[in-house]
Amino acid sequence: MSASRNLCLLAIFIGFAVSAFAQIDGAAFASDLRAKYGPPLARETFTARPGIEMVVDYAANGHVCRIQLPPIGQSAEHGVLTAQAVDDFMAELLPVPMRGKELERGAETMGLVSISFVEYEYVTITEAFQALKRTGIAVTFAKEQCRDQPPQ
Repeated sequence: MSASRNLCLLAIFIGFAVSAFAQIDGAAFASDLRAKYGPPLARETFTARPGIEMVVDYAANGHVCRIQLPPIGQSAEHGVLTAQAVDDFMAELLPVPMRGKELERGAETMGLVSISFVEYEYVTITEAFQALKRTGIAVTFAKEQCRDQPPQ
């Protein structure tokens, strides 16, 4: 793994650590994902739309704790890969009422690698960048601890 990728992963982990909030109904949200997008392709990967594969991590209680999305996806109208296609999908997946009230925004830059986050009542949305190019999006849910995270 390259040093820049390690820095990017560290930045994303820091973004996850910043988030500690509550998921409204974790079990219902997880089952809604399966109902809407079908069974996972692999362990936790869904094809949300053509060109947008969504990786879903679950807490020990079965609730969704984190969703990871690619930086760009295929737009419905033109079939080209764009960041806007992923942004539109995010707005559909997590509408404003499901996110809750916006609490805080922030960013951290470490050379060419940076992260930005928006913390809401129920979720935190973290975007990773390298040289100002978005490299991924992660959504973490409040009070849900992913199995790969150390206890808080």
